[in-house]
Amino acid sequence: MRVFFQTKQSGLSLVELMVAMVLGLLLIGGVLQIFLSSKNTYITNLALSKVQESGRFAMDFLTFDTRNASYRGECVGSLNNLPSPLNNDERYILISGIKGWDNSEADSALPSWFPASKRLPGTDMVLLKHAANSAGVTLASAPTNDTITTTTATKLAFGTLLVIAEPVGCDIFQNQKTATSLSISSSNEFRYAYSQKADLLKYQSSIYYIDNGSSNTPSLWRVRYDNPSDIVTEEIVEGIQNMQIKYAQGDSEGNITGDYLDANNITDWSSVVSVKITLLATSNDSNVVSPNQVIRFNGQDITINNGRLAQVFSTTVGIRNRLP
Repeated sequence: MRVFFQTKQSGLSLVELMVAMVLGLLLIGGVLQIFLSSKNTYITNLALSKVQESGRFAMDFLTFDTRNASYRGECVGSLNNLPSPLNNDERYILISGIKGWDNSEADSALPSWFPASKRLPGTDMVLLKHAANSAGVTLASAPTNDTITTTTATKLAFGTLLVIAEPVGCDIFQNQKTATSLSISSSNEFRYAYSQKADLLKYQSSIYYIDNGSSNTPSLWRVRYDNPSDIVTEEIVEGIQNMQIKYAQGDSEGNITGDYLDANNITDWSSVVSVKITLLATSNDSNVVSPNQVIRFNGQDITINNGRLAQVFSTTVGIRNRLP
């Protein structure tokens, strides 16, 4: 007698295999969708954080120098300017403190010492001047007519511009000694007899403007005129596509007397008491958003090309030394 043993089925049937494959594809598709969504969110958030960082850094630079325009230490008396020819150059005239140029002004209206090709069309620029941080030296005795003796080497390069100030008055002058010297010599005699407690401050003069940067996208640039023989040009913040600045003038007590105006409508820069700064910051990375972002800036709708992310930053700054 023959005995037949029934064998059990092993493996998957064709139907089961197809169902498993479909489920696997659905699962993989879901994972890919989550991955791509997370990647897009990451790219957008990263671009946004960089845009915000650029905008805030740019505003920090601009607002600090604007707020301190015309600052000259504890000096409440008159200011003795540099000798000729520097006393005829607005970069070195401290008393004005601020001057701007509007985007609508022709290249011929720009100062001769600033190449018009540096500024991107449609953007504003501003020159800001003030006594800055301490020169970092201790006076060994009261200054003489044109010399300040210090307790240590000054580390101040030849030609560095400085401001010496006391309540009675102040002088802006150019150092005639080297960085290893134990004294600072002025290019002109001091107008006042200063005491050993006089403030000695570095002079800072900077022009801010927009130009293409190292990554071939617009950036905020600065040229520093702290030393006429050592002018420094630097790209300070990437991703700043445009800068618009308006100015408010005030009366003798520092109270605003009218609307905020473009630079070409300001006739007396010593009367400017408040400044409104607006920046358009964009991401360096393209294809961040789709479709292209349309943003409102300076009263116009602007399309941001190449899928870049953009944000507008705006602030109003009072010039401390001119406020009531």
